[in-house]
Amino acid sequence: MGLLVSVAMSRVEELRSPSPVVVRVAFVVAVVGALLVGGGVLVGVVDVPPSFSFSWVVVLLAALLPVGVAFSFLRRGDVGAVGGALVVAAVFSVGTLVADLQVLVDAGLASRPELFRATTLVTPAVGAGLWVLLAGHLLTIVAGVLAVPALRDDEPADRRGFGVVATAGVVAGIGLFMAPFSSTVSLLPAHSVPDEPAAALVGGLLLVLAAPLVAVLAASSAAPTGALRAAAAVLVGIALVRITTALATDGLSLSAGPFVVLVGGLAFAWPRREARAERADPVLPGRRRLHVAAAVLGLVAAAFAVVGALTDQLVLPAGLPAPTDYASRSLWPAAVLTGVLALALLARAGARPAFVVATATVPLAAAQALDAVFNATRVNAVQPGAGAVFTALAVVAAAAAATTAAVAGAVERDEAEAPPGGPVPLPLLALSLIGGLLAIGAFALPVLRAPDVTPITAFGFRLGSWGQLLALAAVLVAAGVALRARPARGAALLLGGAAVLVTRALEYPLTQARAAESVPGPGLWLALGAVVALLVAAAVRTTR
Repeated sequence: MGLLVSVAMSRVEELRSPSPVVVRVAFVVAVVGALLVGGGVLVGVVDVPPSFSFSWVVVLLAALLPVGVAFSFLRRGDVGAVGGALVVAAVFSVGTLVADLQVLVDAGLASRPELFRATTLVTPAVGAGLWVLLAGHLLTIVAGVLAVPALRDDEPADRRGFGVVATAGVVAGIGLFMAPFSSTVSLLPAHSVPDEPAAALVGGLLLVLAAPLVAVLAASSAAPTGALRAAAAVLVGIALVRITTALATDGLSLSAGPFVVLVGGLAFAWPRREARAERADPVLPGRRRLHVAAAVLGLVAAAFAVVGALTDQLVLPAGLPAPTDYASRSLWPAAVLTGVLALALLARAGARPAFVVATATVPLAAAQALDAVFNATRVNAVQPGAGAVFTALAVVAAAAAATTAAVAGAVERDEAEAPPGGPVPLPLLALSLIGGLLAIGAFALPVLRAPDVTPITAFGFRLGSWGQLLALAAVLVAAGVALRARPARGAALLLGGAAVLVTRALEYPLTQARAAESVPGPGLWLALGAVVALLVAAAVRTTR
């Protein structure tokens, strides 16, 4: 009887474990998909050739990189890592597939020199290669679906290096959002994601969102190595195609975007150091002391922000009237949110995740104020005032508060039980994705439009843009981490992200008086939509 029970139990375990045969089939499908992607470019997606003759080789190499990662784990018999690699390749292929559909919808609006280069205003005719290319993307997605059962989530996740991976995902997403090259050719415009036509816009946003989402989910899984290395391979392949295209095409030149993607991709592949047995674990202060320290630093940051908003940001020559300071008005909501959440942290430890995310409102508002100071002080007689000093100090205090609170979170995770595994609820995943996409638009597009106003956006490469990039990164990371965090902590993260977006939306009512014909910009409506999505996601998270 004991033997029969043992055999039955082993049989059950075999049925639960992923089938190596299915994984091998998925791998073969992925190989065929990658070959079809390169073959589609070789055959010709339209009746116009690419901008350089060996483009199909570069595209094929980029498509084979994640497949090569999967093959390296297949040789070792690591089924879980193979599954992670194939699933990640499929996630990125969804965005690529949608972006390539722009060639089918209207090739005349597509700016894809690695696929074709139009020389006239006549819209190119679709060729057989496009269908081969799209079939390759579909097979890559099918391979990922087949490999999903191979993902392992039956052991505690190793969270060493989680912060590095999450940051890498955000960095890569920012690079994917930027223009792939610079252009001086009218028929070959260099578009960042918001300027793309409809299909390319949706596909680009899916790629942008895929990078931080894959980072968070992979780094919090039980076996992250395959997924992380495949993500690195995909991102390096994207950067390779864009850099090669810029170098090999007349009229194009390199831009910063592909190099930002490359940095993020290489950070994905950075080796995770194992803990050394001979090194004693650092002794950290208790959670309560860390929470008190973080809350005090948060109150200091809020106080500095208030002083920065109340005092003069500029010192002007005698007799010169001071202009109305609209840029520093956003310091008020940042100070209120940071101060209130700091007080909440003193009362309850559960406020810590929201507090960490909400501290990003301080650099968000401060960078806008300091941008105005920087531009004004280009005039020799104008100097920074005391308000600018306190605004900069508020950023330093907010960074210290966020770091201290993050350390407190690490201590709490070491002491607490691991969060429950299993699949992420579909409503929560959908709402987080929607909130993340809307947040990207909220920071990429202006919240205020006026004839004589040049708005600051996240990808405008001004001093104020860096505060918006940091705030956007905080929202995206919070939305991703909330999917795997414990319910209460996940809801707090989403509430913190909503607070950041509220600060972004308040920029319009606080600064609309600076121009007579100001109207709400698209960033305002996207920010409000993202707030609603994250609030609903927080409510859903608390019910799980």
